[in-house]
Amino acid sequence: MQFIADRSLGRLSRWLRMLGFDTAYWRGEADRSFLRAAEREGRAALTRRRDVLARQHPGIVLFVESDRLEDQIAEVLRKLNVKPDPEAFFTICLECNISLGPVDREDVRERIPEYVYRTQREFRLCAGCGRVYWPGTHRERAMAMLERILGLDPS
Repeated sequence: MQFIADRSLGRLSRWLRMLGFDTAYWRGEADRSFLRAAEREGRAALTRRRDVLARQHPGIVLFVESDRLEDQIAEVLRKLNVKPDPEAFFTICLECNISLGPVDREDVRERIPEYVYRTQREFRLCAGCGRVYWPGTHRERAMAMLERILGLDPS
């Protein structure tokens, strides 16, 4: 499933990307243009604005009730009956929503801190924005949160 989140759900859009879901982030108003983009791209529209629900739209529009990020993630997955694939976790750029590709560590040596180069072996690169990712402590904390939300076995 693909999503488009309005500007009230920026953090949620990043976390859906962490889960491996193609999630566009709409920076404009959640209006007709937002819904047209959702329809054109075949995306479920996610919003915190109730007035969007009143508009006619042939696709899925989900009003996200919760204020807390953890609850928002669980709510979207539950209401849309979506099961994330753990193999897809951390495969999409958090910034530009493009799939990450593996890259040789020598090719990114000049773009990462020396400590990271010495301690990490696996790197991924976004072909869109050039951001480099590696499985560091931030990923471990994010995974712990996802395990709590999804009820996954941490082993």
